[in-house]
Amino acid sequence: MTTLTQPAATAPALPEPAARAAWRRRVARIGSLIQLAFAALWLTRGTLATGWPGQLPIALTLAAAAVALGIWGALTTRGLAPRPRGPAAHRLERAITIATAIQLAASCALPVIVSAAGRADLTVPAIAVTIGLLLLWLRARLTTPGHLTAGILLIAVPGALALALTGNTLTAAAGLATAAILIGSALTGFRALASGALGPLPPAPGNRPRPAAQPVGRSAGLRRPAAHCRPASQRAGPAVRKGRPARRLTAGGAASAGLPDQSIKQLVSR
Repeated sequence: MTTLTQPAATAPALPEPAARAAWRRRVARIGSLIQLAFAALWLTRGTLATGWPGQLPIALTLAAAAVALGIWGALTTRGLAPRPRGPAAHRLERAITIATAIQLAASCALPVIVSAAGRADLTVPAIAVTIGLLLLWLRARLTTPGHLTAGILLIAVPGALALALTGNTLTAAAGLATAAILIGSALTGFRALASGALGPLPPAPGNRPRPAAQPVGRSAGLRRPAAHCRPASQRAGPAVRKGRPARRLTAGGAASAGLPDQSIKQLVSR
């Protein structure tokens, strides 16, 4: 006995422009969540370096606010950025993964380098610059929302602070400034995705357009079949169709119906 099975539905393969649009949506959502996670880290790092009274409760409050924004954004944009499929989408995914890995490697290497150079206070500005470069690359490759402004600010602001400040003051100012820029970039991505500014949602796996319904009846051009095409039961008179026997036509009835004499004689003889 042969059992027929249907293959599982998969997302349609996307051409290059559609793959870029789909990954733009994906990066706007996932990238914003990652930015808020780093924002919570830099808010904590920057606040603890300020020397303010009650710096620990303030740091925890600010970090919790960033996490709350991330939860809100994840719920608001849930289902709006499915993972793209297809050869073109896979190529873009590989490029994004490589760029992100390079940024993470640089973020791990730069603190060691600046600490060895005796400027451990440059750790936060150096990492902020690597994030800015990654956002500029994403903007150039995918035209992601908010990444152009955020990338420029993440390079210019910490760089300017590194030239003007040193020590814990630099760490505090760079950390808080970097967190504020990342929060603004993340909210821009969430808003663009939720408002539909990034284009329509790609078709879901297995969804196919349904054919239009055909009109039924006279509007569809259907006509009543001709008499010679009807069944015998329908070609008979009303009395036969309803199951009642037809009445015999008498001579008087035929004469009253206006039939000729010859036809009357033939009917009577029957």
